[in-house]
Amino acid sequence: MKIAITGGAGFVGSQLARAYLDAGHDVFVIDSLTAGSRQTIDPRARFYQIDVRDSNLRQLLQSERPDIMSHHAAQQHEPGTAEHALRDADVHVRGLINVLDSCVSASVTHFVFASGGNSMYGPVDPDQLPLNEEHALYPRSAHDISKVAGEWYVRYYSQQYGLTHTIVRYADIYGESSSPRANHPLSYFIQMLMKRQRSIIYGTGNELRDHIFIDDIMRAHLLMIKNLTRTKNTTMHLSSGHGYSLNRLYHMAAAVVESAIEPTYLGGPYLKASSVILDNTRAGHILGWQPQVSLSEGVRLAVARLLSGKEAQPQRPTAEPVPVRLVAEATLTRA
Repeated sequence: MKIAITGGAGFVGSQLARAYLDAGHDVFVIDSLTAGSRQTIDPRARFYQIDVRDSNLRQLLQSERPDIMSHHAAQQHEPGTAEHALRDADVHVRGLINVLDSCVSASVTHFVFASGGNSMYGPVDPDQLPLNEEHALYPRSAHDISKVAGEWYVRYYSQQYGLTHTIVRYADIYGESSSPRANHPLSYFIQMLMKRQRSIIYGTGNELRDHIFIDDIMRAHLLMIKNLTRTKNTTMHLSSGHGYSLNRLYHMAAAVVESAIEPTYLGGPYLKASSVILDNTRAGHILGWQPQVSLSEGVRLAVARLLSGKEAQPQRPTAEPVPVRLVAEATLTRA
């Protein structure tokens, strides 16, 4: 199949491109490089440097004619100003609509939408855990609000234009190797421990969150490609189905790197964290998928990858971008 990936220079998007390529699919990456890096893009993939809000996207998709669009373009999750809220809405809503319109015009068959995850829910009672996909959403940031709106735009395009979809809500994904892209708290802990510095944990660190290793996410996406009929117009969690506290993550990382440094705890009345665990039963039934990497193995692999700087295998240098003849404007470049 021919697969397009927006946000393909980011952590999950770049790993997804590599997994699809290894499975024999034809892949091209779309990314503005605002947050992603060219060095993460597999050189086997065609690369187009273009923003998802750019009107040239329509002509690009009409020329490439992908079978599947995997939409992973997203803003960095940042707290609270009006400027951040406007930027989130601009990319996650206006950008998404531009991608959806372009997919319809290019007769794309299936749309995979990477939504939010742990932070889309809560606060919830512990006896409600784990949460299934029907549990009420309670987004508490501009980032998550725009993601919820995005889910409904995707469903709308399925109803109006027949563009089938799969919406995935991720648990917190870990397993990064590149320090600038390491946003998971485990990666932060590992880096601070290796520097022999104290990590900061806000709150008690006892709240439970669902964490899943990147390789398990890739396995799920490969199974989706093989089961498009079964995943048609569904929403599913890709999660471990278990809850782990920051304290546990920290002490497991400290044990692997053989450090006795303790974290520093900071708190305040504004901290209202709650435990969230995502039920992955639906993904198991539809895809025949279950996470295979245990937390202990995942922590060990996460440490090894951050130390080696490799998420999978070494990357050859990518070529310099050259003008694309598919569109007239010079803002669209391909490598």
